[in-house]
Parts: sequence; C-alpha cells; structure tokens
Amino acid sequence: MMIRRLVSLQSLLLASCAVMLILIGLKGYGISQKMAWFDEAERLYAEKDLIQAETWYLKARNNTSIDYREDIISARLKELAPITDMKRQLAELSSQGAKATSKGDFDKLMDVYAKLSLLRNTYYTGNGPYSENYREISKSNNVSEKFVSYFAQFKDRFYADMDHNLDTGDYSNESFKWNLLRIPSNFYGDSSKQISELSAKFKTYDARRIKATASKGLYDTLFAEAKDMLDAYKSHQFEAPWITSTTKELIGSLLEYDLKEENYAAFAKHAKQYKEFANQADPGSSLTEYAEGQIARLMKKAKKMAAQGEYQEAINLYNALSGYQDTGEAVDQVKLAWMAAEPSQLLPIRSEGDSYQHVSGGTDAYGSKIYVTAADETNRIYFGRMNAQEQVQVLSNTDITSNATIRQLSIERKLSNKETPVLLVEADSASRNALYALFEVQDDRIELILWVEADNLTINPDGSLLVENPAGSGEGQIAIYERSGSYYEFTGVKTVIPEIAPEDIAQYPQKKVRFTCTISAPGEFETTAWAGDNYIVLTGDFQFSEGPAVITGTFVEYKDIMINEDLLNVPVVQVDSVEPSTLP
Repeated sequence: MMIRRLVSLQSLLLASCAVMLILIGLKGYGISQKMAWFDEAERLYAEKDLIQAETWYLKARNNTSIDYREDIISARLKELAPITDMKRQLAELSSQGAKATSKGDFDKLMDVYAKLSLLRNTYYTGNGPYSENYREISKSNNVSEKFVSYFAQFKDRFYADMDHNLDTGDYSNESFKWNLLRIPSNFYGDSSKQISELSAKFKTYDARRIKATASKGLYDTLFAEAKDMLDAYKSHQFEAPWITSTTKELIGSLLEYDLKEENYAAFAKHAKQYKEFANQADPGSSLTEYAEGQIARLMKKAKKMAAQGEYQEAINLYNALSGYQDTGEAVDQVKLAWMAAEPSQLLPIRSEGDSYQHVSGGTDAYGSKIYVTAADETNRIYFGRMNAQEQVQVLSNTDITSNATIRQLSIERKLSNKETPVLLVEADSASRNALYALFEVQDDRIELILWVEADNLTINPDGSLLVENPAGSGEGQIAIYERSGSYYEFTGVKTVIPEIAPEDIAQYPQKKVRFTCTISAPGEFETTAWAGDNYIVLTGDFQFSEGPAVITGTFVEYKDIMINEDLLNVPVVQVDSVEPSTLP
C-alpha cells in the first residue's frame, strides 16, 4: 500500500514538472514572438510603412507574455491611432453595407455610404498626412469594389421594379426613380453618364406609361399624371423633357382625330386640357397655337351658320366649343337672331302636329327686343315679347270663337304707338265680306277694341275707321268709327262723291261730283274747260291754270258763251276744289 502511494506521488510530480516545462516553453515562445514582432514593427516604422507597422505594434501590444518596450509600443500606437481608426471603420462600414444590401435596406446603405464619405473626407485630403494610408487601407479591403457591388445590386432591383410597374400597370410606387437618382454619380461613371443612363431609362418608362393611359382613353388621367411626373422630377432637380414631348405627340394625334370625326366637344375639351398643361409645362407650344387656330376657325364657322339661318347648328357648335372658351354670349346672340327670324319661339311649344298660323313679328319695337303675334287652331290670338332683360311675356285672347276662320292677323301700325301695338284680325263672316276685329296689347292683357262685320275697312290717317256696309248702324253706307275711351264706336256715315265722265255733268244737277277735264285757258274766278267733246264753264274762288285738272263741284245751270264767234249754251260748274291731274 505504501509503495502504491509513493508511485502515485512520483507520477504526479513528474506530470507537474512536464506541465511546467511546457508552460515555460510557451512563455518563452511568446516572449520571443513579442520581441520579434516589436522589432518588425520598428523596422516597418523606420521604413515609413506605417500601415504594416501599426499591425505589428498591435500584435506586440496584445502579446502579454512579457512587458517589453511597452512605453514605445503605446507611444507608437498612439501616433498611429488614425490608421487604427481607418482600419476599424472601413471594416465596420463594409460589413454594414453588406448587411444593408442583403436586407434590401437602401436607406441604410445610403446612411453607411454617407459615413464612408465622411471618413474619406476626414483622412483622404489630398496632400494630408494620412491620404495615402487611407487609399492603401481601402484598396487592401476592396472597399470601393464592395460598394460598387452594393449599389449595382440595388440599381438592378430598381430597374426590375420599373419593369414590374410597366407589366402590371400599377404606378402607385415609383420610389425607384428617386432612389436611382440618390445613387452617387461615381457609381455610374460620372454625373454626365448618370444623367444619360437614367434619362434613357426614365424616358422609356414614362413614355410607355403615358401611352398606356392614352390607349385606354383616360385623357383626364393622362394630363394629371403628366403634371405629377413633371412636378416630381422638378422636386428632384431632374429635367424630363420627354414628358412634354410625348404628351404633345399623343394629344396632337388626338386633336386631329377629334377634328376628323367632327367631335368638336371632345376637341375643345382636349385642347383646353392641353393648353392648361402646356401653360405650365411647355409655354409657347406649337400645339397650343394650332388648337387656338382651329378654335378660331370653328367659331367663324358657327357665326357663318347663324348668318345663313342655320341657328340650331350654330348653337350646337358654339356649345361644343364652350369646353375651350366661354361661348355663352355667342349662343345668346344666335338665340336672339333665331327668335327674330322665327319669333314663334317666344310662344308656348305646341303639341306634336299643331302649329301657329299667321305668325309675324319683329325686333326693337313696342318696348320689346323681339315681339311676335300669332293664332292657333282654336282662334286664340297671342302676342309674345322679350324685353331688354330678355324676360319673355306671352299674352292671349279668346274673343274670336273657333267657328270663324281667321284669314289674316297683323299688327296695324297706323293705330299702334311706340309702346302699344294694335292687332287687326280679318275673319270669315256669314253676312258680310269679313269680320274685322281690333285688339290692343296692353301691359297685362289683350283688349278687344273693335268688332264689326263689313265689306271693307279703311284706316284714316287720323285713326278713324271707314267701314263699308257694316252690319247694323250705317248699313249700306260707308260708316265712320272713332275711338271713344277703350272702344271704337259708330259716329256717322261718309258722304260719297261719285266719279263721273265730264260730258255727263248735266245728269247730276245740284249734286257734288268729281271729274277730270282740261282747262283751256288760265283765269281767275272763272274759265272754260274741255269736257269730252264739249265745253263747260268752271267758276269759283280759284286761280285756274291751263292743263288737265281734277274738279270737285256742282252743276248749277247752263250759260251762253262765245267760242270762236260761235254762241254755245254750256253747263256751269260751281267748283269746290281743283287739283292738277297727270291724266292726258
């Protein structure tokens, strides 16, 4: 037992010695390494290879086998601290860039790149003390190649997003555009190459998008999208002239198509939309000038239509063009011209198959801008008028029953005044040639002022009426009607002076007659005249002139006179009036 214990203790001691020897060997090796590393660092430092020297100084510092020249190592590392910092940060930023790329976090990559740029600007400063060190460290770590790869991957992703939008027709997210613009220009080569590459990509993408919208006929959307695109590019300080050129090309074709199809409302709408777009996006566009020229041409066409009496066509065209400019005044003018030409439009619309008869009217009279009078199939008479404020008033009267047929309805201007028209109606009569009725158009009604059946009606300059053979008072004679208050009344009959042949004068003793003769010689108070083949004596308070004359007078007696030494017994006429005559 005792022997076993001695053997075990001996083995333990041997093992411990072996371990000690190993540890002493390792420490000796570490001490040797540290000293060698320090020497190598010093050599490199002396050769100005500071980057490698910093590496060996760090290794020597981290070797704790022995405290050896620690003060020099610490001083050297303090001096070379910027190189240590560059190495550390470049490694960290490269790692962070790789991580952001793998996660598709472009904003993070841009943040990392901003830090990298800050680091570079800190140490890589032209002739600065660490510029060359920074370049070597960056190159040895392939920093530039790594970030070129990172941004290239994102660029490919953004181009893929662009194609995806075109394939799906979903343009709700176009952030890839602005991300492509955020990629630093040096990753495209330079700023010129960046603009060239992205302009080509954006132009293809935007043109396909705009054309796709146009192909669906969504022109309201097209203009809105084009404006939004331009605004977006502007906010990112990027020129995109293809937006205006593509829009101009598409709308130019559309306007030509609208004109070809004579779809003037669509033309006006699209022209107005383009004008509003171009005023901001493309001032002075030739397409705007073209559209304005076509609008002017169509406005002239509408005006010509109205002048030719094509009123509805003119109104339709003006209304179609209202999408481009205000045509309300032009439409109102056509409507007024139409009403003036066809004033029955002022009257109530008739049922299908019915129409107004005896329509007449005019403009700028009786206090009206337009006026009209007419009758319908029931003999209701109408008077319509439009005032200066374009307010329409229609009055009617039903005094003439439907049993009588109206032959004529007109405005009797001799009886009308500036403000109040008088209507004359001639209708069938069972007992005379016609029924004559006069109606005065007052402010609020049409008032009957004459109703008479007669063979004829004549209006005197003084406003009185001569009614031939009226039914009732004055029957068989020419009756005189004069207005008394609001109505015309019978006031008497007219004496009729018969027209006779002058040689028949002796047949009308003591009766006033009218005849034509030729005065043979001038004379005062009395002269002779030829009456057919005979002579007559004219006497009266007149200065008679030689030649043809119309005489009104009365045969009073015979008288002997000498003519060429012949004694003739001739009639004597007491003259009431004498008028020159054009008759031979």
